[in-house]
Amino acid sequence: ALLQGLIVFSMVFIFRNALAVIHERRNRSAMTNEEVISIAITSVLVLLGLTNIQLFGFTLKNILCILSVLLLGFRRGAGVGAAAGVTVGLVISMTSTVTPLAIGLYAFCGLLAGVFKPLGKTGSSLGFMLGNTVLTIYLNGSTEVFIHLKEIIPAIGIFMLVPVRCVDFLVLKAGLEGEAESSSRAYGLRIKDVAVERLNRFSKTLGELSKTFNEISETKVVTDKQDISLLFDRVADRICKDCSLCLHCWDRNFYNTYQVMFKIVEELERKGRIEESDIPVYFMQRCERIEEFVRAVNNIYELFKVDMVWRGRIGESRGLVSQQLNGISRIISNLASEINRDIRFSGELENSITLELNRAGLKVREVMVYQNKWDKYEVSISHCGCGGVRSCISIMQRTVSGITGRKMIKEDRECSHIEASGVCTVKLVEEEAYQVTTGIARVPKHDSTISGDSYTFMNAGNGKYILALSDGMGSGKRAATQSRAVISLLEQFMETGFDKDTTLKMINSVLVLKSSDDAYSTVDLSVVDLYRGEVEFVKVGAVPTYIKRAETGRVEVIKAATLPAGILQNIQTELIHKKLQNGDFIIMMTDGVADSFFLEQCNEKGVASFIEDIDTLNPQEIADVILDKAYENCGGKADDDMTVIAAKVWRKVG
Repeated sequence: ALLQGLIVFSMVFIFRNALAVIHERRNRSAMTNEEVISIAITSVLVLLGLTNIQLFGFTLKNILCILSVLLLGFRRGAGVGAAAGVTVGLVISMTSTVTPLAIGLYAFCGLLAGVFKPLGKTGSSLGFMLGNTVLTIYLNGSTEVFIHLKEIIPAIGIFMLVPVRCVDFLVLKAGLEGEAESSSRAYGLRIKDVAVERLNRFSKTLGELSKTFNEISETKVVTDKQDISLLFDRVADRICKDCSLCLHCWDRNFYNTYQVMFKIVEELERKGRIEESDIPVYFMQRCERIEEFVRAVNNIYELFKVDMVWRGRIGESRGLVSQQLNGISRIISNLASEINRDIRFSGELENSITLELNRAGLKVREVMVYQNKWDKYEVSISHCGCGGVRSCISIMQRTVSGITGRKMIKEDRECSHIEASGVCTVKLVEEEAYQVTTGIARVPKHDSTISGDSYTFMNAGNGKYILALSDGMGSGKRAATQSRAVISLLEQFMETGFDKDTTLKMINSVLVLKSSDDAYSTVDLSVVDLYRGEVEFVKVGAVPTYIKRAETGRVEVIKAATLPAGILQNIQTELIHKKLQNGDFIIMMTDGVADSFFLEQCNEKGVASFIEDIDTLNPQEIADVILDKAYENCGGKADDDMTVIAAKVWRKVG
């Protein structure tokens, strides 16, 4: 009685798990190992209970056993088919007088059903019958058939009529997907290797092309021997060729004539043109065409200068093309490294999330969980959408956060519901530990309505918050166009995932190529890591930035001696890293604001002292106070465009 009680007690839990799966089958897309075992035990008990039941002379138990082997072999292949055959053979041998050889027979039949599955249901059916025939002949010379045709044929008939999708839930989600998943991931790895190889090859080609452009981009100067020789030849061809003294000057006295020409070149480089007084007396006395000679030298030299300007421009352009090709090469190389990085998927978490979302009433189609290169979880969930009412988002965030042990939020605010298919794909990412609140204050130069300063602040994704400020050369519309171009390019490159160094070099190349006259802009960039509470400053010709510490109220000065973008081909940048604490302020400004403090005989320390005395925790108020003081320093008349950005970095609660 005690043993029976224990068995009944155990079966309560087994049946409860099995019935829960059956009742929730429409919302279920996965099962736990416990549920799989419960379903298997329940199925075996059902088959055991059908031992003596017959329909139209057919044994129902045997037909269902054959059908199970056919379905599993056809849907999941030879391995699963053989395993199903072993289980079925065991059940039949336990409930009848059939020899234990039935275990091997059903296993062999299931194996062949899986082997012939590429031929469809007909192939699997023929494979099962072939296995039964071969082993019957081999084992007892066909004197006794182990599996009778009168049971095989009805099972095959049902097998042909049952849609495959009706068994997908049990077959695909009951822990039997290992073979397909392994094959799929192996195929994905092969594709990844091919993609990485091709990207690396493309990156190498661009690198070689960049090197070639760099080698041919060197600009020659007019004093090169080849250029001087060409200058002499052109003068001689224009003036001396038909002169009666040509043979005397350029043959008998060749050395003296060349010495004169070198002295003439020295004067040209010094003054830009020559007069008759710049020519040695003995040469003037001998030359019959001295006036024409002087005019020809000046004219040809002017043409040389124009030629050298364009040759220099071409050389600069080639150098910039080389720099851009090298930048693209590095981008592609980084992309290849990113693809080649071993992404860590978590099948266990995927299964757990699927189960919990099923229990919460969501019809989940697919869940993918992986850790990015910053070791942060990213979870992608595809499910039958809620019709745009957004009720599913809170369920997903709460469920995934509970399972991963990390606070997860939706990556973007927009609803991902697709009306046509009814499918919604939601991406959850780890919530950042820090948040940034930004204030802006600005005023244009007194004689202009357009500010030449441009700015941006945005969350660039992957836990990076961008603060950027650019001051175009001069003021007004032209300066605004330059600075807006810088900020626009900066936003696009950073959002796309380009690294800071490549981004700034590309922007510099655009500014250098953009105009025939000087066109430069400062770039002041602060990149805040919202996960770690760190900030990286990048300054290109920008004035100092200030960090006001919340704990002490002291102000740190961040500065770097670099030229603005657009002046030199090879831009110089300096990276400065700082750790941030809860409540710290980052204060950036353009030179119009900074210079106003210098009018009051203040240096960076004076600006820092003024910021320390500001008594407010509101970043907008800080920006306003600094701008008001700068405006006051100028006597109420802004001498240049003025812009202040104040950003407060604070740690989220919880």
